[in-house]
Amino acid sequence: MKLQSLNFEYGKSFDVTSRKKLEDYLNAIWANHKLTDNGVFQEDGEVHHQCFLSFDGNTARARNYIGFIQGENDHIEIYPKVFKDQPIDTKEILKHLFFWFDYCRKWRFPFSDVNLDNLDNVDLPELIINLIANQIFEVISTTPISLYEEVEEAMLMPKGSINFDRYISNSLSNGNFHMLECDYEPLLFDNRLNRVIKYVARILLSKVKFVETRRKLEEIIFLLDDVEDCYCTSLMLSGIKLNSFFLDYQMVIGLCKMVLDQQVYSNQYDEQSHWSLLLPMEYVFEDFIAGFLEKHFSNDWHVKYQKSDMYLTDQRVFQMQHDIFLTAKKDPSICVIIDTKYKLRCDFKRDNKKGISQSDLYQMTSYAFRRGCNNILLLYPNQNDNCLEKDVFSISSFNGSQKINVHAAEIPFWSLKGCLEITDLLKAKLESLLNGFIDG
Repeated sequence: MKLQSLNFEYGKSFDVTSRKKLEDYLNAIWANHKLTDNGVFQEDGEVHHQCFLSFDGNTARARNYIGFIQGENDHIEIYPKVFKDQPIDTKEILKHLFFWFDYCRKWRFPFSDVNLDNLDNVDLPELIINLIANQIFEVISTTPISLYEEVEEAMLMPKGSINFDRYISNSLSNGNFHMLECDYEPLLFDNRLNRVIKYVARILLSKVKFVETRRKLEEIIFLLDDVEDCYCTSLMLSGIKLNSFFLDYQMVIGLCKMVLDQQVYSNQYDEQSHWSLLLPMEYVFEDFIAGFLEKHFSNDWHVKYQKSDMYLTDQRVFQMQHDIFLTAKKDPSICVIIDTKYKLRCDFKRDNKKGISQSDLYQMTSYAFRRGCNNILLLYPNQNDNCLEKDVFSISSFNGSQKINVHAAEIPFWSLKGCLEITDLLKAKLESLLNGFIDG
């Protein structure tokens, strides 16, 4: 297997051993995915080919997805572009990733307490498998789960409710008057969720190399020995209802969905030579900011994520969707539209437009006028450890009745001093920005 050097989003091109196999695999992921959660892999318009890597001959270049692709002949790891020109090692980058994931709600990674200090030659796929295996094992070993499952069965004695439509078509029509078609919901250990967990454990077992991780996955399969082995998809996880005693399984469901969503399915899943974890950094940045605001600022602000309750036109078409919408609890007339922009603006202080895209400004201004909101906040990741001062643009309506203030600001998204520094720095920065809207 060809191990690639450290790759970054939109970084340098790298050689691939087998372009056709790799490209076919990525196209299959793109085609099969159609991620249900807010269409993560749905670009504007219909895209029929993969957008993870761009190819040129036998070389490839990362686009806007981070993670890894482990193929038959290639092992590719892709890291965020904010670290591209920084003197930082892989372990520190991974610590930042897990710190961001801890605030994300779209991807529930239980990795905030990961200790990478004792690991040498960190391999991202192996690390992810190890963390997933540990989390699943901890949950199912301490809190085994049984769920009510719907069962349809022909019985001599009635149980649950009798399904008369099935009784007429299956029993009466075949002369089996004594066989009652019943629907009932027994409490089963062999349920959908446990079947999915066991299936995911077998998938990961076929990918893993570390002996310790392999042993953990084998223990998971052993604990679920009474559960049927069957082919599973992430759709089987929809509609599973958990009571408050089993809330830890929400994390397990998220991890299983993450694995299953990026599988190219076949009947011989144990023999698959590819697996991957690819996440669009725009959504990671957006989800991180939304989660951070919700955790640290919800006492003073109503935080609405992906708010989309209004339309641009009176005909109720062209639906607006803000990344984040804030309303002050003490004064509901104070509101802020926040748009996260995962862009590096380079030397934007010398630019009259301050590195802001004109299309972004058009979009956010129309949203603000339509909603009657005077404050727009564009948030960008920092380019170094010293965040520069914010830039402000003012836009007045034609009759002068409304004035929109657009604030563009860098925020501490990463730090060469370590991710432990980010929480306090980011809280202080956001508090200063938001207090400006209240005081102004």
